[in-house]
Parts: sequence; C-alpha cells; structure tokens
Amino acid sequence: MARKGGSKSLKRYAAPVPMQVVRVKEKKFITKPEPGPHRLKLSLPLQVVVRDILKIAETGREARSIIKRSLILVDGFSRKSDKFPVGLMDVISVKELNKHYRILVDNKGRLIPIEISPEESTMKICRINKKYLYRGKLMLATEDGKTFETDDNSLNVGGSLLVKLPEGTIVDKAPLKEGYVAYVFMGRHSGSIGIVKSISSSGLLRDSIVTLTTDHGELNTIRDYVMVVGRENPWLRLF
Repeated sequence: MARKGGSKSLKRYAAPVPMQVVRVKEKKFITKPEPGPHRLKLSLPLQVVVRDILKIAETGREARSIIKRSLILVDGFSRKSDKFPVGLMDVISVKELNKHYRILVDNKGRLIPIEISPEESTMKICRINKKYLYRGKLMLATEDGKTFETDDNSLNVGGSLLVKLPEGTIVDKAPLKEGYVAYVFMGRHSGSIGIVKSISSSGLLRDSIVTLTTDHGELNTIRDYVMVVGRENPWLRLF
C-alpha cells in the first residue's frame, strides 16, 4: 500500500505559535505553507501576510490575485505562490505602496512585520544553522535555506551574516560569542535583545545555555533560540 503524503490543510488551533497572529475563532482553517526556505513552525504563508497582517486584501481571492501579479517581493524576488513560506528576518516589499517590512518574532513568539526604510530593505541578517565541509570548502547553511562559501573558520552555529539583497553577497559577519549583540527568536524570552555574557558548553543530557544582559536584567535561554544581530549595536533596526 502506498504511503499517504502529509496533510495539505491546517486548522488554526493546531497551527504553531508563530502563526497565531490571527485569532483562532475567526476561521476554522489557515493556509498551510508549502515546503520552502523556512521550517513550518517558524513561517507564515504569503497569503496570510498579505490578507491578515498587512491588510492589503480583504479576501483570500484578492490576496492571491495581488501575489500572482508579482506585486509582492520577498527578499527582492517576486513570489507568485500564495503558500510561499515567509519567515524570520525576511523582507517583504509592496511595489504599489512602496512600503517595506521585516518579519520578526515578538515577545509572544508570533511572527510580525516591522516597517523599515527602503535603505534597510536591501539588507538582511541570516542566522547560521549549520557549518560543514564540501569538497574541501567551508560551507555555511542559514536559517532561510541559503548556503554560503567562506574561508572564515571563526564563524559558528548561532552566528550571523549580514547579506545584501537581492544579490546575496556577504557584507559583514559575526560569530556567537561574548560581547556581541544577540536576539532571542524562540522560547519564553522570544523578542528579547541583549549582550552575550556567557555561553555554556553542551553535553549528552543538557543543551548549551546562553546568558544575555538586557535592559531588564539577565536571562538564560537555549543556544538554538539565539542569533547574533551585531557587534556593539544591531546592524539593522529590529523594533
């Protein structure tokens, strides 16, 4: 008997926390993001962004029409699929309105858009999720599905690249280490920004813990929930 593929539908009450930007009781179902650069639990379908968050369209049909007419850009590229996954640090540009937004995670763990200037819309911070060798070359895989070749061995998982859009060229880079500015994008402290004070080592039964110094005191969170966003100050406006 053939295997059944994954479900193509998603109920609002079962949607991951980052998708809970729209009240559960409004409608039973929500558009499910298609496979793409972002994981399901940290992404929003483009249709939901256009209709429910930016309020550019009133219905799903209107949102799909706007998207298919190439009026919405994601990281400088036209995306015509209404199910395209939009995630952390992505830049959404609306051609007709000449407005730009960066997708961030707020203190409730939800993905929200922050309006930014046209100058900042050409830059993006990409978190390093994986570091590996390929045919003798050092490769970095980022949170948004991109892969970069580098010769800088100081970069590590949790570090970040400042990337120019839409070319995808590296402008600046920073590892996850003490003294750098970091942003928490998951967990109970999501939305917090602070200076890295210490990073504990991991073990078989424990995760690596990062301690951040913020304006409201110190906080501890798992290393997988943290990304560097600058050295002494954030590279870009976050909130």
